[in-house]
Amino acid sequence: MKQRALAVVLAVLLAASAFALVTAQHRSRALFIELERAQAQSKSLDAEGNRLRIELARAAQPAAVELAARGIGLVPIESKRTIFLPAPQGAGTCGSAVKRAPECVEAR
Repeated sequence: MKQRALAVVLAVLLAASAFALVTAQHRSRALFIELERAQAQSKSLDAEGNRLRIELARAAQPAAVELAARGIGLVPIESKRTIFLPAPQGAGTCGSAVKRAPECVEAR
């Protein structure tokens, strides 16, 4: 009787172990497939990123910017059409300039 109970317990443990093994193998295969997909997507995104960097570099070229500006109706500036406004009172000539003129830069 004891041997029979032991055999049943061992059979149940063997079945549980086999089930766990099959489940682990299935999960392992599923994770491997997911990894392969993620690596393929990574390569695809890297290629797209490189393509976009090249496209951005081309679009940033002065000739491309000028062509795009002309395409929307912009024209180059002409010095005869430029109007210089007087500085506000008390502002000085160098105080609030974003890009400082050479005469405004302090000697170092």
